[in-house]
Amino acid sequence: MLRLLYFFLISLCSAGQLVAQRKLIVEFRDSDTKKAIPNALLEIHESGAHISANAKGLCSVELVKGNYHLHFSATGFEADDLDITLKNDTSFTIYLKPTFVELKEVLIEEGMSKTTSRKLTQDIERINISETNKTEGATLAEALSNVAGVESYNTGVGVAKPIIRGFTATRISVYDQGIKQEGQQWGMDHGLEIDPFSATRIEILKGAGALQYGSDALGGVVKLLPDPVPDEGISGGYTGMYKSNNNTLGNSVHLNYKNDNHFVSGRLSYQDYDDYRIPADEFTYNGFVLPVVDNRLKNTAGQLLSGRLTYGYLGEKYNLRLMASQYNQKVGLYLGATGIPRAFDLSRIGDVSDIDLPNQDVKHSKLYAKLNVKLKDNWLTTDIGYQENNRVENSNPHAHGFIEIDENDTKALGLNLKTWSLNSSYSWSGEKVKYVLGTNQQFQKNERSGWEYLLPDFETYNGGVFTLLNGDFSEKLSWSGGLRLDFGNINSEQYLQPWYNDLDSLVERSPALNRNFFNYAASLGLSYYPDESWNFKLNLAKSFRVPVPAELVSNGVHHGTFRHEIGNPDLDAEEGYQLDVTAIYQQKAFYVKLTPFVNYFTNYLYLRPSGRFSPLPDAGQMYIYSQTEALHMGGELFAEVHPIERLHISTALEYVYNLNLETQLPLPFTPPLSNLFAMEYDLVKTSKVKCNIAGEYRATAAQNRVDRNEKPTPGYNLFNAKTSIEFLFWKTDVVLGLACRNIGNTAYLSHLSRYRILNLSEQGRNFIVSVNIEF
Repeated sequence: MLRLLYFFLISLCSAGQLVAQRKLIVEFRDSDTKKAIPNALLEIHESGAHISANAKGLCSVELVKGNYHLHFSATGFEADDLDITLKNDTSFTIYLKPTFVELKEVLIEEGMSKTTSRKLTQDIERINISETNKTEGATLAEALSNVAGVESYNTGVGVAKPIIRGFTATRISVYDQGIKQEGQQWGMDHGLEIDPFSATRIEILKGAGALQYGSDALGGVVKLLPDPVPDEGISGGYTGMYKSNNNTLGNSVHLNYKNDNHFVSGRLSYQDYDDYRIPADEFTYNGFVLPVVDNRLKNTAGQLLSGRLTYGYLGEKYNLRLMASQYNQKVGLYLGATGIPRAFDLSRIGDVSDIDLPNQDVKHSKLYAKLNVKLKDNWLTTDIGYQENNRVENSNPHAHGFIEIDENDTKALGLNLKTWSLNSSYSWSGEKVKYVLGTNQQFQKNERSGWEYLLPDFETYNGGVFTLLNGDFSEKLSWSGGLRLDFGNINSEQYLQPWYNDLDSLVERSPALNRNFFNYAASLGLSYYPDESWNFKLNLAKSFRVPVPAELVSNGVHHGTFRHEIGNPDLDAEEGYQLDVTAIYQQKAFYVKLTPFVNYFTNYLYLRPSGRFSPLPDAGQMYIYSQTEALHMGGELFAEVHPIERLHISTALEYVYNLNLETQLPLPFTPPLSNLFAMEYDLVKTSKVKCNIAGEYRATAAQNRVDRNEKPTPGYNLFNAKTSIEFLFWKTDVVLGLACRNIGNTAYLSHLSRYRILNLSEQGRNFIVSVNIEF
C-alpha cells in the first residue's frame, strides 16, 4: 500500500513536467516617464509564485496554456492586475502609475472571484505587517487595531480578539491560510491562537461576509494570506524584541528552502513576559480601595511557544501546500478576574515572572492542506483542515453548591474542541461575467471536563453552497451578486449533576438538544469609477448567523464577567440586512476614504439581565440569552496626505452607533468614538539605507452609551513614537527599531477590556527595542 501511495505521489509531481509550456514576458514601465521599472514584481495568483524584473524592467516565466490572473507591483507605484488567456508565447508592457501613498502599492482583491479593489463592491483593507511592526502588539488582534474600524478586546496583555465595527466573537471569522480559526470564539476571554510573528499579509473585510465565508462572518472577516513562495535556494530571518513594561523577551526564527518546484519553510517563535505595570498604585471596586503593589498587576505573566512547518509544490497543472502548526500559551489572570478581588490576595506581589492561579493553558494544533488544480483552462481551489483546541482554565477549587471536589484539583474548566473543515471553490469566466461556485463544510465535537460547569458536550455541523457573479455594465460601472444556502445542526447531551447535600439527587444543568437550522444569504453591489480619482461602492446584503451552543445550552458562572449565563434552546438563527457604502478620492500624494454602514437585525442575539439573582454563591444576577430587533450603524474616515514625498500624514476616524429597539438601550461592548492621527518622516531613503521617525496621537472619546449594568468609560489621549533604520550588511537586510507606547504613562480605562469591570488601568509606558535580520 505504501509503495502504491509513493508511486502515485511521484507520478503526480512529475506529471506537470510533461505538459507543453508557453513563455510569458512582461515589461514594466513608468506611465509618466515611460522609463523601465527595475525590481518590479509579477505574481501568479493561482500558484503564489512571484518573479522579479531585472534592471531593464523585464521578467519572464513559463506556464501551460490556460487562464491566469496576474498581479503587478513596485515600490512607489500603484499596484495593478490583469486577466489573461495564455495560448501561445506572449509578451506585453504594463504601465504602472507613480504614487506617494503606500496604501496604493498593495493590490487589494477578493481572492475567490479575483476582483481587484476598483471593481469590488465592498471595502477590503490589505495590510502588509513588517517584522518590526509585529513587535509593537503583544497579539495579532492588537497589531490590527491601527486599521480604522478595527479594535481589540483584551484580557491583560497576552489575550485579545479582534473587533470589527463593534462585532466580535461569533460575528466575525478569522481565516488562517484558507482555514477558519476555531477556538471557542464565543468566550470574550478567549483570544486568537495565532502567532503574531507569522502574520505577514492580511486582508480585512469590514461588513457582511456571510455569503463567501459562512454565517460566522456576518460582521466581517480577517484573512491571513499564505506566505509568498520563497526565492530559490536558502533564505530566512530572525526577529527579536524586548519590552520594558513587563520585561517581554520575544524571538522568532524562520527558514525557507526552494529547489525548482519544491519548497519548505518553517517558523519557530517564543515569548516570555512578567506581570505588567500600570500607572496606578490602587484601584476602587464596589467602594473598596484595593492595592496595586509596585504598580504591577499580580499574576499577569505569560509564555507563548509557537511553530509552523510548510511544504509546497508548484506544478504546471496544480500546486500544493501542506502545513502543520502548534500554538501553546500559558498566561496568568489577575486575581480579581475570576472572582471578587480581595485585599489580602493582592497585598503581596511575589515573583513577577511566576504564572500562578488562576490561569489559562491553551494548546492549539492544526493540520491543513491547500490544493489548486487546473481543470482545462480554469482552477479549482480546495482547503482541507483539522484543528484541535485544548483549553484548560485553572483555579483554586470552589464547588458553587454542586458536587464534592478534591481541594488539590485545580482544573476548573476544560474544553476540548476538534474541528474538521473543507472549503472549495471553482471559478471560470464567461464572455461578460465571472462565476464562482463554492462550498464550505465543517464538523465540530466538543468535550468538557473539570469541576466547573458552563456548557455540555456537543457536536455541530455547518455546511453551505454558494455562487458569486461579477461583471461590468460599462467601462466605468461594475456589479457583483451572489446567493448562499446553509444548513446547520447542533446536537448536545443532557447534563445532570448531583447536589452535594444529597448525592442521590440530580439537578439538570442543560437539557438535551438536537436542532436544525436552514437559511440563506444574498448580496448585490455596484462599483462606479467615473475617472482615475473617484470610486463609489454600494453593497446590499441579507445575512444570517446560526446560534452557537453557548447561546442555546449554557448554564453556569462565567468567571470574569461576574455573571451566571443561561442559554435559551428556543433561539432562532440571527438575521440581518446590511448596507455598506464606500467613497474614495485619490491623487498621487493624497488619498481619502469614507465608509458609512447601516445594519438592521430582526432578531439580534444578546445577553439580557433577568432581574433574578443566581442561587449559586458569588454569581450575581442571572443573564439569559435572548433576541431582539437591533440597529447598528456608523462609519470610518481615513485620509493620507504627502505635502512632500518624504512626509506622511494620516488620520483614521471611527464611530459605531447601535440600539436595542426593544429596550431602547445601546448594545454592550460598543467601541467609543476614536481618531488616530499619525505622522512619519523619511530621514534617509536610498537603495541601501532607509531611516524614518514617526509619531501617533490617539484621541478616544468617553463611552456613555452603555447597556444596562455596563459601566460608562471616560475618554483618554495617548501618544506613541517610533523610529527605525534599515540597511544592508554583508548582503543581509537589517532593521533596527525603537518605539515607545503611552509616552505620557497615562492612566486610562479601555471600554473594550475584560479588566474594565474592575476599574483597572491599562498598560503604562512601554519602550520596545527590536531587531530584524533577513537573508
